[in-house]
Parts: sequence; structure tokens; C-alpha cells
Amino acid sequence: MRGRTKLVSIAAILSVMFVTSVIFSSGILDVSSRSLFSPPFYLDATTAVFIDPSKIIKDYLADPAYRIGNNLQVSVNVTDAVDLFSYQVNVTWNPSMLNFLRVVSYGDFLARTGSSYGTSRIQPTWKASNVTGYASIAETILGDVAGISGGGRLFTIEFRIVGYGWTDLNIGSGGSLPTMLLNSAGGTITYNTVRGYFSNRLGGDVDSDRDVDYNDFVVLAGAYGSTSGQPAYKRNADFDDDGDVDYNDFVKLAGNYGKVAPP
Repeated sequence: MRGRTKLVSIAAILSVMFVTSVIFSSGILDVSSRSLFSPPFYLDATTAVFIDPSKIIKDYLADPAYRIGNNLQVSVNVTDAVDLFSYQVNVTWNPSMLNFLRVVSYGDFLARTGSSYGTSRIQPTWKASNVTGYASIAETILGDVAGISGGGRLFTIEFRIVGYGWTDLNIGSGGSLPTMLLNSAGGTITYNTVRGYFSNRLGGDVDSDRDVDYNDFVVLAGAYGSTSGQPAYKRNADFDDDGDVDYNDFVKLAGNYGKVAPP
């Protein structure tokens, strides 16, 4: 009976407001490689929250599915979690490139719970803005049970592509709705984050003006051989976003030299 009362109370709150911190702190919860389930190469053994796929780099001419007006789906995954009971994840991006459409689905991770009440996905909980470019998505287990350990998908979201260029997809830790992970005792779980990256530029279009020309070559030549953190490094010239401007980036520019992306 106590569990059923708690379920009804949580569902009622989730249905009228999105303040996940209330769920996390008010006591309403009674507490007595790179595949879908593994992260990219970056991590140590601590909990991490990351975008999957971590990089989506598509040439505007070669991949028309990634042009303006089409949709893009990405997931947010967790790895090496211990007793994860509740999460609120804040994803940020450049709104001139992407507009948030919807939460496609909640993932498999918290769904592994043995609670007979499941999770709060029964009343989806999220808030988003295409003015500032953020979406905050939350889910919690319902019931007096342990959290989930390991790795898996938290949720999948969908964007409309509205621009030409590139944007990071960051897991935000600031603002009024920061990313938070809690265990079944209400304690905070520390975590690492790894950003995602989306680009639909022509390979070689350094200045994102829809063509690959001499101006792009000059910038790339000046940055050639540099790595992230060095004064000469230009991220716009690092077309595969691997932290250096090298032969691979030059090949992309040379292959597209003189080409123009359509509107």
C-alpha cells in the first residue's frame, strides 16, 4: 500500500511540473566499447554520461539525409554506474544548427529495475528550449528497490536540422536544471561527461560559407600540423574533429575544392 501511494504521488507531481530537484530532494521518494553499452575510447573506470554516436560528421553534398529540414537522432548513455536510481540530464547545443523535437524513447537502463512500479517514464518528464538550445530529461525508479549498475542507454532524442555547419552536443552541468545522478539512498553520483559533435559541412569548408575555396585552403595551411591547445590550431579546419589538423583534413579539402553546397 505504501508503494502504491508513493507511485500515485510521484505521478501527480510529474504530471503538473518539471522540477526534478523536487523528486531528488524533497523525500517524495522513500529511501530506506563503443557500442550502445560501451563508451568511446576516452574513459577511466568512473561513471560517465555521453552522447551516442559521439561524432556524426556528414558531408552536405554526399549525405543529403543530413541537410537542412531533415531529422537527427542521438542517444544519451551511461557507463560504469553504481546503484543509479534517478537522473536528470541536460543536453545543450547550438540552436542555429539544431532544434529539439521530442524524446523518442527512454532507454533500457533504468527499465532493468525489479520494481513492480517501473520508472517515471509512465509520465515522461522533460523540458527544452530552442531559443537557448537545451533539453533536460529526467527519469527515476518508482519503489523501494536498489538502483541499477553497469551501462546502457538512458534516452534517445530527436532534432530537426535547421542549419549548415557544426555544433557540439554537450552534457551540461550548470544552469537551473543541471545534470544530476542519484543513487537509491539519495546520494549524488559523481560522473564524467563526453561531448558529442555534429557537422554537415562540406569537408574542407573551414569558414562554413557553403563553398570550398582558396580562403579555406589558407586557413588550413596556417593550422596544418597543429594539435588542440596549440596557438595555431583551428578547430574549424579539423574536419574529423580528432584534435589535430593533418593530412586527412587536407585530403577532405582537396577532394571538395571548388564545390558549393546547395541551400
